[in-house]
Amino acid sequence: MAQILNTDKTVAIDSSKKKQGLISVSISTDQQKNTLVDLFYTGDFTFIQKNNTTTFYSKLDKVTNGGQSIQNVGTFQLKNNRSLNKKLHLESFIQHQWDGALGLEYRNLAGLNLVHYFKNTQKEDFFWGAGIFLENERWNWSAVNNIELIGTSPINITHPKLNLTAKYSIINPANNFEFIIRVFNQSGTFHHNLSNRTSVFNQFQLPINKKITTSFNLDFLYDTAPIVPIDHFHYNYYQTLSYSF
Repeated sequence: MAQILNTDKTVAIDSSKKKQGLISVSISTDQQKNTLVDLFYTGDFTFIQKNNTTTFYSKLDKVTNGGQSIQNVGTFQLKNNRSLNKKLHLESFIQHQWDGALGLEYRNLAGLNLVHYFKNTQKEDFFWGAGIFLENERWNWSAVNNIELIGTSPINITHPKLNLTAKYSIINPANNFEFIIRVFNQSGTFHHNLSNRTSVFNQFQLPINKKITTSFNLDFLYDTAPIVPIDHFHYNYYQTLSYSF
């Protein structure tokens, strides 16, 4: 799951609106031998002032089967983007997240990025940024494929990291076309070795007609030095069909 890295909202900001909000909630159940329950929620709220944009983003994705947790992912992020001039912005953020399937009990982030905008319009967005943040994370061994290590005490580590990010998006509100790609790279040290986490978020939305759209979403992560010995590469692909009325 790509939210192992600090995440970002995907929908482009419409600067003509000073307050924006989007909430999505879905609950599904399937009566099998045991009861399967799937709960998914996202919330995205943005407040725009003269030279400040503040965004609160949250996401929860929880799947249980007969009371047993299959997936438990969550993210809460508060971010402020302050314009220094037309092209340069100072971005500050704090974040809390977890991912039960990978053994990530929690990750807390606080950092600053200097962001340079090449394009920043209602239809097109292109920027790159660089910064530093402090990360505190706690991992258990539940996702490690070694029975002897399952009972090992969790690892708690706090370390500073460098952050590089780039994003390009194009949107056409007239026909609901969207293309969004964002890349994160974090670098730091773990056990005196250089570690890198690179994550890519990609969304491609196509209109079928005036009311129906379909979107293809692919997120993937590569971690050169996981805190616990789990797979270095993880990915998540899903496709959606939306009807508006």
